[in-house]
Amino acid sequence: MSTFQKKLQRDRTNEQTANAGLKWDPEDDKYLLESSKNGVSISDIAKQLKRTEGSIKTRLVINILSNCNTDKTDLEELCTLYNISSKEVSTYEQKKEQREKKKSVRNNEKSTGFPSSDLLELYEGLSQVSKKLDTVLENQCTILKKMK
Repeated sequence: MSTFQKKLQRDRTNEQTANAGLKWDPEDDKYLLESSKNGVSISDIAKQLKRTEGSIKTRLVINILSNCNTDKTDLEELCTLYNISSKEVSTYEQKKEQREKKKSVRNNEKSTGFPSSDLLELYEGLSQVSKKLDTVLENQCTILKKMK
């Protein structure tokens, strides 16, 4: 079980974060956006929705990005409206890109049956070292035979 899964399990057994990791209802999204617009703190919204503060911030960012794409609304304007920094949006996008890259590499490894290029380089290096060791051992045997 991953660290994330263990944390999620703990959060779900906690009454204050019992909805952690569960699908968002449209009513919860509506409450989140209205509350954030009205200046309710992330902490208070999290308590009301029984979710973690991190999930509240993430869901706000997801809604902001969705509104930017569908309504062509300015990112800074939405960040101001929902009381979240553009830096948090940027951080979310970077982490999402990193997750997608990792997922792509894993999927590629599964579909091709071959390890990533980094692992291939490591394997090639170890193969070369192994060949050189074999040569050294052969030379050592030759020297020992001549000494006898």
